[in-house]
Amino acid sequence: MDIEEWERKYLEAYSDVKGSIGNLSGVFVAYNTNIDAIKHIGNKDISRLLKAVDLEEVQQKVFDYPRQIDTPSDLLARLIIAMRDGKAAEVPTYTTATHEWLTDNMVFDHANMGGQAGIISNLLANMGINNVITYVPSLSREQADYFVRSDNLLYPVISEGKLLLKHPTEAYNSKFKSKVNWILEFSKGLEFSFGGEHIKVPRDNRLIISSRPSWLRIDMDRQLYDQLPMIQQKINGAILAGYQIIKEEYDDGSTYHEYVERAVNVIERLRQGNPDIQIHVEFTSIQNKVIRKMILKDIVRRNVNSLGLDTVEVANALNVLGHEELAYSVINKGENGIIALYEGAVRLLHDLKLNRVHVHSLGFFICVASKDCPISVEDHRSALLFASTTAAAKATIGDINSFDDTLAGLDVPVWDVGHGELENLGKYLVRRGVCSMDDFDNGCVSTPVHDLIVIPTKVARDPVATVGIGDAISASAFVALLAKIK
Repeated sequence: MDIEEWERKYLEAYSDVKGSIGNLSGVFVAYNTNIDAIKHIGNKDISRLLKAVDLEEVQQKVFDYPRQIDTPSDLLARLIIAMRDGKAAEVPTYTTATHEWLTDNMVFDHANMGGQAGIISNLLANMGINNVITYVPSLSREQADYFVRSDNLLYPVISEGKLLLKHPTEAYNSKFKSKVNWILEFSKGLEFSFGGEHIKVPRDNRLIISSRPSWLRIDMDRQLYDQLPMIQQKINGAILAGYQIIKEEYDDGSTYHEYVERAVNVIERLRQGNPDIQIHVEFTSIQNKVIRKMILKDIVRRNVNSLGLDTVEVANALNVLGHEELAYSVINKGENGIIALYEGAVRLLHDLKLNRVHVHSLGFFICVASKDCPISVEDHRSALLFASTTAAAKATIGDINSFDDTLAGLDVPVWDVGHGELENLGKYLVRRGVCSMDDFDNGCVSTPVHDLIVIPTKVARDPVATVGIGDAISASAFVALLAKIK
């Protein structure tokens, strides 16, 4: 299809999803929320930060590529790497000193709800999805205030032995503290010099300094765990995120094995109430390879239906699953990058025993689905088109405060570059005899072992913000799928 035909498909898909989204009973969303302190980095900020550190030490750290932030030099090194490459990154810090140093050297522009589960909960509640039931292991009073004030946003609590659903502002524990992340955004075209090199940022993106305080755990109160199946009448599916906060070992001697077991037990408990419940896991950038592999093999594999990731996360997942050469091809991009991305998605689908893998990349989405996936490829395509529209709206206007706000995404044009990249994948599949070009142009390809759904996406040229776009894509696609299953 040419771009004009895709624009017509977008209109049809939007109308289709809008007509069915009310079928949903609700969605359970867990685990990670935090407060995002957001700062848009300019030239003056770079100069100020570089004056506050040892430049030789930072230069060495750029070469070493720190996997976590322990010192200001680590922070500056990862920021320079992210800006030089124009790539999003999320790096953990386990010390409050990082937050204190940033506070001393910069003033954040504003603060928002952060964390995949928090962002997704607010988005779906604002879109009017029935019964968005959110769960955070350690809900502080300050964190509760960042949830939108909406009657359909609920939090499970146990009162006198009974399960009740309340708004988070009525369910917090005053003893809990808040987790604060820094989001350092940077714009395409920003220029600065470092280490004798002139750096020009190639695209809009951000570096996330992810706080991982020692008290942060993936866990659930035992009484709530026992009564979890009680919420099944109010939900059709679950979106789970935040497993990256699991550590190999904790100060009290416990290890990741215990928290993996607890995480899987929660999924099993959800299935006890409804064996057909659809469960989606939203992946993220995880520096620790042990934890990354554990999440994929011990939590995702066989336990969930759907996985959402971006291009970098696909490469990271392939790497720890033993597909290093394919992972390199994905991350290296180039003319055949989209082919490697497709082959990588197929590998993840089969290795992890999933129903679907949804890869969101700038300019296009690739989704591979098993033959057991409970909806048609056409409905799948509609869900992806709706997700692209929602993401374009969020990029254009910032916050989605109602379902009607998603309409703004329809005014964003399909990106011709993404449309062109898909042609490379189509030619590859035709050469291999997988499909005809007509089938591929329609965005729906059926093979003997899986289905492939591809769409070119709408891309806002001057986005208001980039944080939460991936979450908006995966969440809106998944709820559109749930509506079709219902």
